[in-house]
Amino acid sequence: MNRRENGLSADTYTPLIDLVPDLADELLAVLGAAGIAAYALEGDTAGPDVLDRVHVDAAHKGEAEKLLHPLLRDRLAASPAPPAAEKNPAERDQSADDAAFAAIIAGFDEVPAEQSWPDSEHLDPGEDRTGRLPTARIVFSGPPAADEDAEDDDEPPVKADGSLEEDTEGHYEPPPPPPLPTGDPTTRLAWVCLVGGPAYILTTVVLRWSSPGWAAFLAVAAFIGGFVTLVLRMGDEPRDGDDGAVI
Repeated sequence: MNRRENGLSADTYTPLIDLVPDLADELLAVLGAAGIAAYALEGDTAGPDVLDRVHVDAAHKGEAEKLLHPLLRDRLAASPAPPAAEKNPAERDQSADDAAFAAIIAGFDEVPAEQSWPDSEHLDPGEDRTGRLPTARIVFSGPPAADEDAEDDDEPPVKADGSLEEDTEGHYEPPPPPPLPTGDPTTRLAWVCLVGGPAYILTTVVLRWSSPGWAAFLAVAAFIGGFVTLVLRMGDEPRDGDDGAVI
């Protein structure tokens, strides 16, 4: 590995930066003039982009960095600006299309100076060879008709007494609900016995009433009698012969 020194030596070296060979040699000369030991090692890879690693005296690395910054700034200022990147074919085609479209828009209302079609195909403005176009048009510029005013009038009508008429259009009034079924007296009595018997027994138990035996017997009998009466009064067939919807 090629090692280039600046003529000075040190006990310990530390890496500073990777530079191209000519700039590394220039940095070695600057560091040697400042009394800082340094050397450059050639890179491992061969080619035009090979870089040399510059090592400096570890005790003077800070001073070497201060000398490196002006050198890099001067080299950057002296280097020519990179050429502008050439547009790829897709970008060139897009630019050409944009320019052509802009030219079409700019000349949209212009009348062509030269006629590119024969005189036999030229039609004068307004010429009608089919006979279907109107020959005259009437334009009314007077005030709007009365019916148009009526259509634009959104105010509700007013009654003779000055009050506004209610708009009943679209208003739905539901029909009155049907009356509750009354039932015959026997059915009502059966329901009273069915509910009243257990209610009486439950009340005496909760409130700890002293009830005679015959009263409890009547309550149980009323419950059983009401239940049997309701079951017997149930019809065996449905009330109507309609089986419902048939598919």
